[in-house]
Amino acid sequence: MSIIEVNDLKKYFPVDRGILFSKVVGYVRAVDGVSFSISEGQTLGLVGESGSGKSTAGLTLLNLLSPTGGEVYFKGKPLRALLESEESVFRQKAQIVFQDPFSSLNPRMIVKDIIGRPLRIHGIAKSEKEITERVLRMLQEVGLKEEHLSRYPHEFSGGQRQRIAIARAFISDPEFIVLDEPTSALDVSVQAQILNLLKALQRDRGLAYLFISHDLSVIKHMSHKVAVMYLGKIVEYADKEELFSNPMHPYTVALLNSIPQPVAGGGEIEDKVIKGDIPSPMNPPVGCRFHTRCPVAKDVCATQEPELREVKKGHFVACHF
Repeated sequence: MSIIEVNDLKKYFPVDRGILFSKVVGYVRAVDGVSFSISEGQTLGLVGESGSGKSTAGLTLLNLLSPTGGEVYFKGKPLRALLESEESVFRQKAQIVFQDPFSSLNPRMIVKDIIGRPLRIHGIAKSEKEITERVLRMLQEVGLKEEHLSRYPHEFSGGQRQRIAIARAFISDPEFIVLDEPTSALDVSVQAQILNLLKALQRDRGLAYLFISHDLSVIKHMSHKVAVMYLGKIVEYADKEELFSNPMHPYTVALLNSIPQPVAGGGEIEDKVIKGDIPSPMNPPVGCRFHTRCPVAKDVCATQEPELREVKKGHFVACHF
């Protein structure tokens, strides 16, 4: 059963010009017609370069940013209708862990209050004693100790702060969590610990994740399915094993080729980074949005936008070739 379904989701940001009499002169098409689904207990990895719209997609499907168009379904119910009648239920069951734990935690609150706040907001716990007990259990579950309850965020390392942010997201017993590059601000030595913690929590609780990252090795480790996003659109979508063993879109191939590979004999690592810069989402290229950087582009790519179509069972690609 799909816990989240996203159909043709769009998020445009208006661009104003002028000082006294400003007017809208265009739109930044951060997310431009994205569709996917996530099943219970599964992780969808959303990958792409910076500026491709990944984080905006995650914030929009949670309605932390109001969508410009499209529809999001939570457990089969339209999110717009759910927010009107049962918003508190959705806010309890759908959570997010942000990229930078230092900026996402209130520096004026101690750990007990940070983690316990969702219990108070949603009325989950009935007394201060129950809040303290639940916070302590959650704290221990993410690898911290009772002595940390009365400390402030600045007293912790980056990895510990992210554990606090994870505890805050999990304490309301959610069913779906957006993980917005949760390890990219951490030291490499700590990243594996946080990733394994997230996998263990998912296994124990049967959660669904949307895991956003630009790191393909992390996506491969965490995901069951992968969606590749470029300039506001999904260009390839498949099971993890299929996508990594048989990438079909030139952008996906370029991303995989750009991963540094060890060279026998200690020679220099070959430079296979994608050429050129990602175009402006305010004025995306006509036709295929990747054609300005694509090594196999033809004339049709500059005039006709390819549809995301199933070229193999469960494998969708937006490419003319």
